[in-house]
Amino acid sequence: MPCKIKNPANIDLNDLEPHVQSMYDHFDQKLGFNKPPTMVFDSDPNNQSNVLGKTAYYDPDSLQIHIYSDGRHPKDMLRSIAHELIHHKQNLEGRLNVGGYHGEGYYLENKELKKLEQEAMLEGNATMREWEDTIKKENNQMSLKEWKNNELNTLLLKKFGILKESKDEAYVPDMDSDSSGAVSDEEEEVVEEQQENLEEEEVVEENKINIKEVVRRVLENNKKVMEKLKDS
Repeated sequence: MPCKIKNPANIDLNDLEPHVQSMYDHFDQKLGFNKPPTMVFDSDPNNQSNVLGKTAYYDPDSLQIHIYSDGRHPKDMLRSIAHELIHHKQNLEGRLNVGGYHGEGYYLENKELKKLEQEAMLEGNATMREWEDTIKKENNQMSLKEWKNNELNTLLLKKFGILKESKDEAYVPDMDSDSSGAVSDEEEEVVEEQQENLEEEEVVEENKINIKEVVRRVLENNKKVMEKLKDS
């Protein structure tokens, strides 16, 4: 179940929100929250100008995580959320209300709260790092697969005579012309050989490859690669 997000600060969350939900899902799968928190992105210019001001806090009564968003790097806000998610876990387990002093400097005065803070600092950062490295690993694997697919598509185009090995742009046949047909046994062997060399996971069905379909897939793949290059 995704967490709720409120944005009274009215900041642009188009890029950040998917990461918030992804990281929350990772924490939820590992820690098992029986109730999701609500993420609230706040704005406080006075707090922003305070070098030792607040970055975030958790409200155990409303189950809300408040994040001060003014002038902050998105990853820094994720780090604050990770810390407060551990406090959310502590609250759901009934461990957060320990009594004693809760005022300014409680970390030095309240030993029980200090233990909870240390747990949040350690587990929050560690779990966020697990999530971050998992995402990076998945992205790298996806990039490698896209490269392999592109290499295979190039070889297929050259084999079918669609891509000429010259400085000229690739020739793409008229999609309305009658250019389809079953692949010969020799061509099928070439496809299978290139798939094996590139460790392709997809299996090409025998005698069902169509040049139109090959061209369509190549163009779609190249478009995705170009879009990814622009975003990188």
